[in-house]
Amino acid sequence: MKTMIIVNDGLEECEALLTYDLLYRAGIEVELVGFTDEIDSSHQVCFKAHRLIDEIDPADYECLILPGGMPGTLNLENDERVQKLIDLFVKEGKLIAAICAAPSILIHKGLLKDEKFVCYPGFESGLKPADAKAVQDGQFITGKGLGAAFEFAKLIIENLVSPEKAEEVLDKVQY
Repeated sequence: MKTMIIVNDGLEECEALLTYDLLYRAGIEVELVGFTDEIDSSHQVCFKAHRLIDEIDPADYECLILPGGMPGTLNLENDERVQKLIDLFVKEGKLIAAICAAPSILIHKGLLKDEKFVCYPGFESGLKPADAKAVQDGQFITGKGLGAAFEFAKLIIENLVSPEKAEEVLDKVQY
């Protein structure tokens, strides 16, 4: 099984690529799934997606990751394909991880609860976030922002591989 990170124009590239790197180091098959072949981040960093969102079979993936950034988060939220993927992963009980502004997408869908999530300050939509860098509540993992990407990726690795592998990866990158 694979993990997908949805990448689109306007995203925070470091949240996507650091998470990708740490999952890759853990031996997780991870793909950057894009709206287009080439992605232009919110900081004008250009990189390529591995696959296009219209080409994937969601059944091949066990985890959906949504990076933040602006206007990337709005682009994710306004895309019907992303909304359908979220709904499918929720229904099937698969892992969904969102960082920075992207948890707001899950908040707007009514999927997150007070003190069971974190997000970039200002995107809480009236809910009270937990006091942590990254949090897991059932099938949802959320991260506060770029500075929390290590803790965010650690929770994903713990779920997909093991807590031991997560510690090993973080030790190897001198975290």
